[in-house]
Amino acid sequence: MKFKNIMILCISILSLGTINAQETEKIDTNSFEEFFTKNIDFQVRAHFSIGGSSPLGLPEEIRSINSYNPGLQLGLEANATKWLTDDKQWGIRAGLRFETKGMKTKADVKNYKTEIIQGGDKVAGYYTGAVQTTVKNTYLTVPVSAIYKINESWNVYGGLYFSALIDKTFDGYVSDGYLREGTPTGEKINFTGDSQAAYDFSDEVRKFQWGTQVGAEWKMNKHFFLLGELSYGFNGVLNKDFDAISFSMHNIYLNLGFGYQF
Repeated sequence: MKFKNIMILCISILSLGTINAQETEKIDTNSFEEFFTKNIDFQVRAHFSIGGSSPLGLPEEIRSINSYNPGLQLGLEANATKWLTDDKQWGIRAGLRFETKGMKTKADVKNYKTEIIQGGDKVAGYYTGAVQTTVKNTYLTVPVSAIYKINESWNVYGGLYFSALIDKTFDGYVSDGYLREGTPTGEKINFTGDSQAAYDFSDEVRKFQWGTQVGAEWKMNKHFFLLGELSYGFNGVLNKDFDAISFSMHNIYLNLGFGYQF
């Protein structure tokens, strides 16, 4: 009789354990599903960019900027925001963005370290005169940000971005001046009248960029919103070991655009 009671007790404990495990598994599964379905917003965004590849501060070699054309730099992004609270005040956002970054500038320089193509050969030296530069790079970017809802109309956000280079252009030409080959006192190569020499640093553009971004969104209604975003690249546009330019240049851009929230 005692043995029978012991068996009944053991079976009851095992049954309760199985039921409890099934309930726990169900709760865990539901929690996992809820995390990816509850309090999540999805957006698509489009923007144009104003900015360029620029050093921090104007180097003494660049005496004046004679013209600047940002060109048509566009971006298209899809993202998801996971709100961490039910009142949707704090959240984390991640997305995928296809974008171009570029500019065209004309400047007067003095003792500007560069490398030109002369007679099919590359000639390095120090240039004094006019320089025109064209930059147009295409990136696939992953932005990751923390977002804060100020009120029903305004959100602000900030975080990091990581970009992979898809297409690249970084070239230009020199004119109306002269190049001192090798050193600031080296042999002089003159460029007068229509004479000019090209340079092309496209192969030196970094394949990976990363930086920071801060921005704000203003909701026009339930679905449509306007946005403004400032981004700065931590690493230089050109490879670290590239020395044909004596200063580092960074991607600095203001993005303005609109979006739709589902």
